[in-house]
Amino acid sequence: MKKLLLLFLLASGTIFAQSLTKEQLIDKMSDVGCECAGKQEITKDNLEMTLGLCILEAMNKYEKDVEVHYGKDVITDEKRMESLGYDMGLKMGAKCPSVFKLMMNDSNGEVAEEEVVEDLMISGKLTEIKSNQFLTFSVKESSGKSNIFLLLNSFENAFLLTDKVLKTNDSVDVYYYESELFDPKSAKFVTYKIVTDIIKK
Repeated sequence: MKKLLLLFLLASGTIFAQSLTKEQLIDKMSDVGCECAGKQEITKDNLEMTLGLCILEAMNKYEKDVEVHYGKDVITDEKRMESLGYDMGLKMGAKCPSVFKLMMNDSNGEVAEEEVVEDLMISGKLTEIKSNQFLTFSVKESSGKSNIFLLLNSFENAFLLTDKVLKTNDSVDVYYYESELFDPKSAKFVTYKIVTDIIKK
């Protein structure tokens, strides 16, 4: 009887240990990654290696959940490892951008002061909304140029996107700023358009 009870408890512990959703897993792993990277002296030369080591540290901490969502031996599978690195890189870019800004230090080792920049704005028609790790949407200007925006932060009109109030072909004004986030797939920083407000006409 005691053996049966022990087996039941062990089985239950295994089940509960793997209860994180993929989004929760990436959220917790990015916390570990940010904490790890924050302790390092990051330069352009060691950026890729440092972030790689921090991602590995997070993977070790949540090994069982990583296995559930990304499969076994993910480190030896290039595609799955790229997918994990991409998910974590986006989340870390949002959670601890100061880590990446350390590379912009001036020659005296002091962080350069950021200039206050006005939000940019475009007008056009909404052509597509996608919900993956992050919500992205496309707006086509009257000139025919398409722009892809990333919803990263909360703002008053965000519900127009999150609650699916906006539909394709709706005319909108989009306010945004551009930010460089690290893309693990290309191992470099990529410029993204981060939406700060959206107004339906």
